[in-house]
Amino acid sequence: MNDTKTILEGLTREQYMALARDIYGRRAKGDKEPGLQFFADTATYRLIGSRDLIPAAGVRVGKDEIREAWRAFDVDFEILAFEIDDLVVDFPRMSYMSWRMSLQNRGTGATVELEGVDRLRWADFKVVEWTRYFDTALVAALRQGE
Repeated sequence: MNDTKTILEGLTREQYMALARDIYGRRAKGDKEPGLQFFADTATYRLIGSRDLIPAAGVRVGKDEIREAWRAFDVDFEILAFEIDDLVVDFPRMSYMSWRMSLQNRGTGATVELEGVDRLRWADFKVVEWTRYFDTALVAALRQGE
């Protein structure tokens, strides 16, 4: 596995953006591992929302729970497109990313366009906390086929 400090140290904003686009693009296709290599073993992942409405929502701690949250999301939804709009980096402390996603309910075929922001807190070149903000009520409605 690559050493994340070697990968991340000294990246320009453009290089960080390219890396993020690659990792998020792979995640959109179901490949979770490239992104998880950047997480600390005890990292916290927060998908704001109710787990009753969106099984992937809530707080997850550790890579295994984060994998499970992403798997739970993928059961109900397919990410048709994912695009990073902007990035603010105070590296290696924090990064904020705004994004757009086209999401489809696997059961009904209904689609929705979402916008959101990810806040990543870093320590020792590892993500220690990731919080994702977006319209979870819209996703919950999509999950219910509305």
